[in-house]
Amino acid sequence: MIELERDKNNKWIFQKNISSSDLIKSYVEVLNEIKDIDKTQIQDKLREKNAYTGRSIYGSLSTMGVRFSQMCFYMFGYKSDRGIFIPTQTTFNMLHDTNAKNKNMLANLFSIQYPHPYSKTPDNFKIYAGRLILKLLTEERIGKKLYIDEFAWFLPFLKTLNHEIYEDLIESILEYRQLSFTEKNQLFNDSNDDGLFANCFHEIKYYFITIFQGFGVFQLIEDRSHNNNQTFSFKHGNTPTFRTDSVVPRKKIPGYIRLNPNLVDATNALLASYSPFDIPTSLDNSHVFSKKEWIEDLYETEMINYLAVIFPSYDRQRDIINSLADMTHKSKYGSRDGKDFENSLKPVFELFREVLNVDIISGSGDTDILCTVEDPNLGTDHYKVNVDAKTGTSAGNLNPARLGRHIQKNSSRYCIVVAPRFSRGTVLDLEGYPIVIVKAESLATYLSKECLSNSDSMADYIEINDIISNNLGSDVTSKFEELTDSKYGIQI
Repeated sequence: MIELERDKNNKWIFQKNISSSDLIKSYVEVLNEIKDIDKTQIQDKLREKNAYTGRSIYGSLSTMGVRFSQMCFYMFGYKSDRGIFIPTQTTFNMLHDTNAKNKNMLANLFSIQYPHPYSKTPDNFKIYAGRLILKLLTEERIGKKLYIDEFAWFLPFLKTLNHEIYEDLIESILEYRQLSFTEKNQLFNDSNDDGLFANCFHEIKYYFITIFQGFGVFQLIEDRSHNNNQTFSFKHGNTPTFRTDSVVPRKKIPGYIRLNPNLVDATNALLASYSPFDIPTSLDNSHVFSKKEWIEDLYETEMINYLAVIFPSYDRQRDIINSLADMTHKSKYGSRDGKDFENSLKPVFELFREVLNVDIISGSGDTDILCTVEDPNLGTDHYKVNVDAKTGTSAGNLNPARLGRHIQKNSSRYCIVVAPRFSRGTVLDLEGYPIVIVKAESLATYLSKECLSNSDSMADYIEINDIISNNLGSDVTSKFEELTDSKYGIQI
C-alpha cells in the first residue's frame, strides 16, 4: 500500500467556518446587492436573510472576515492588497445564471490546489487537489466513487502527484477496500495522533463535501454493505463530540461521494485539457514576481481558461484573458528590443470601448502605439493618446522630454507608459509632463474585470481618461487599482 506520512501538521487543510452551501449562496447574493459598505452593514443584510447569527446581539466582525477567507479558499473570490474582496468570474456567473451554478462550482473545485493562498497547508505540498479528486471520481477501476473513510485515509497526505503515484494510489484504494472494518479501524488507530482523523473527517465530510454537495457537484450515497454497515468514530479533542464517516446526520450509515452525472462530460473535458499531474504554480516559481500576481493568475487567468472548456461561449472571454496574460508576461520576459511587448499591447488597448483605432508606430523618434479615442463629451469628435511600452529591462530608462516630443508630434493629449515596474526616480522625473505611468498587471486586472462583467466584453475608457487627465506627471497604478476595487470589490 502507498507509503504516506500521516501527521496533523503535514496534511491538506480545508477551511472550516461555513459548512452550508445555502449560507455561502447568501453571502454571494449579499455581495451582489451592496457596494461600498462595511462589514457591519453586511451583517445586517445577512440577518435579513436569516443567514447570520452572531454569538452576541452584535455579532462578530472578525467572524465575518474568517468567513470571507473561507470563500476565498473555495475560489469565490480573493482579497486585493487593500483587503477588498474581489469576486471571481464563477461567482459573477452564479449570480446571473442560476441554471449553471453546479458547472461554475465544478470550475471552483477544479481550481483548488496546494499551495493555496488561503490555506495553512504546508508549502511542501504541490498538488492540484481538485483535479485529483475529480479524476478519481471518473476512474472506472474504483467505480467512479470515493468512500468517506478512504478519502480521509489517503488523500489529505498526498504531497505531489505523477503517473506513478497515481497508479500506486489506485492500487492502494483497491487493496484497502479488501480489508475488513476491523483491519481498517486498526490502521486508523495506529496512525491517529492527537485526533488526526477526527479533524480529517470533520474538514472533509462536514465542510468540503457538504459544500460541494450543496452546490450539486457531489452526490452523497448510502452504502450499508460498505464496512459491514459500520462507521468509524474519533473523539474531537477535549470535547464530547465524535467525528464519523456516516453519510446520514445523527445516524451511523457508511457511504461514498460520486460526481453529479450531469457534470461527467464537463469534468472529462477539463481533465483532457489540464492534467492533474501538472505542478501547480506557487510563490517559489521563478516566473512569479509577487503574491498579488500569483493570486490573480489563480483566480482570474486559470479560472477563465477552465470556464472556456466548460462553456463553449467563453471563447471570447478566454481570448481576452489570454491577451492580458500575454501582455503582462511580455512586459517582463519579452524580447530585449521591446517589440514583443509593443505588439502585445495592441489587442489590449483594443479592449476599450471608446478606443476607435490602435496603430503600432514604433521606430526611432515616435511613439510605440497611437490610439484614437472617441470623446463622448464632444459628440463625434475624438482625441489621440500615445502608449509607450517599457519592458522590465528598460523601465528605468524613461526619457520624459523625448516622450513629450512624441506627444507633440502626434498632437496627442498625453502618453501612457506601461511597464512591469518603475523606480521612484522615474516617477519624480515625470513632474510637469503630460505623461502617466501604470504597471502592466494593474492595467490587466482592470481590463479583465471590466470585460468579463459587461455584456459586450468591452471596458470603459472614460473613467480611465478622467484618472489620467487629473493625475498627469505621476504613477496612476494605485488609482487604477482603487477604481477596480470600488467597481468590483467589497470592503471586508
